[in-house]
Amino acid sequence: MAGAERVNRVPVQLANVSAPFPLAERPDLSASGLDAALAAESVRAAHGDPLLFGRALAAGIEFDPASLTDRERALDLVAIAAWRAGALGLRVDALSRLDDLDSAEHRVAAAAALGIGVDLLDEFRRRQRSDRFWWPGRADQRGYVLATGGFRGLGGAWVRPPERVERLPDDGAFAFLVAGSWWRLDSDVWGARLSLLPERPTTTESSDDGVTIVIGPDTHLAWVHVREQE
Repeated sequence: MAGAERVNRVPVQLANVSAPFPLAERPDLSASGLDAALAAESVRAAHGDPLLFGRALAAGIEFDPASLTDRERALDLVAIAAWRAGALGLRVDALSRLDDLDSAEHRVAAAAALGIGVDLLDEFRRRQRSDRFWWPGRADQRGYVLATGGFRGLGGAWVRPPERVERLPDDGAFAFLVAGSWWRLDSDVWGARLSLLPERPTTTESSDDGVTIVIGPDTHLAWVHVREQE
């Protein structure tokens, strides 16, 4: 954990540390009948990063310029880019669209919007069916995926280190006890949403999926770590 924590002492998605997308203006999708600015605001409302959304969308459109005028192709890239930018609610839709890609051009564009090589797209789709925290660079991070929480004085959420962590019934969901209050984390490889709960949640037993939450008395961060399965 110490090595990962040195990367950043505030909440972070490690898949974004290497700046996977070049700087780019958000594309204009008006010719396809879509409003990219409104889509970016929807990403923000869904706890995603609207700037990252714009860059991911631009990366995809660079390889599929016809999507600027084709509504269905634009919708595919908008959904994939929004998920890539941390909009957790679009995970199922984006994965469904990835499964329905019908041409080499669409595959290259979708991979670009995810920030991965097209040669890794099939493995990404396969692994995501059973491991919501997988991406090609996870091994380079020694299994660490993201950090949540953080010290409130530095822009984080918590005034004290988390004391306890429990699993919740939903995939990618965990509960933390911090300074007498319970917090809920919803997460996957691209995004994390942390919210304060009104009461102690209903928890579930631990799983053998290799996912653990690493906490300690000397850090306000909680790290999601995944052990590779044999």
